[in-house]
Amino acid sequence: MVKVMDNSVELKVPTSTDYVSVVRLLISGLGNRLGLPLNELENLKLVIGEAFITVAEKCSGANGLINLKWQQDESHISVSISDPSGKHKSVTSAANLAVLKTLGGEYNSSVVDGVEHLDIDFDIKYREDRPFIFDDRQDGRA
Repeated sequence: MVKVMDNSVELKVPTSTDYVSVVRLLISGLGNRLGLPLNELENLKLVIGEAFITVAEKCSGANGLINLKWQQDESHISVSISDPSGKHKSVTSAANLAVLKTLGGEYNSSVVDGVEHLDIDFDIKYREDRPFIFDDRQDGRA
């Protein structure tokens, strides 16, 4: 089994969808460092990018920064996206987050230090010492 050390990375960007490419680039680098296959990496960038866009659209006109926090350990990835607008309840019911459930991620909302967050969680699985998060194949079949 590949050993993944505990990691935490934070990125703060303005409340604008214009920064989705920056978010996707960060996620791409972190997923690549983890050793995810290309299709898994693309799915991860899609899911986190859509979540970021959802929050940024709800924050339109709000002051402050969106804080994205990536945390990983040997078996789990958690991404938290702050919502400085305070509209997290409408964020978690947004239609474009349905892609999370389709690809296997789970999401919910939380409040940390008075700021609402969209929390996204993925389990890291291993097959032949290679991590994956979206593929549900248990027996190594192609």
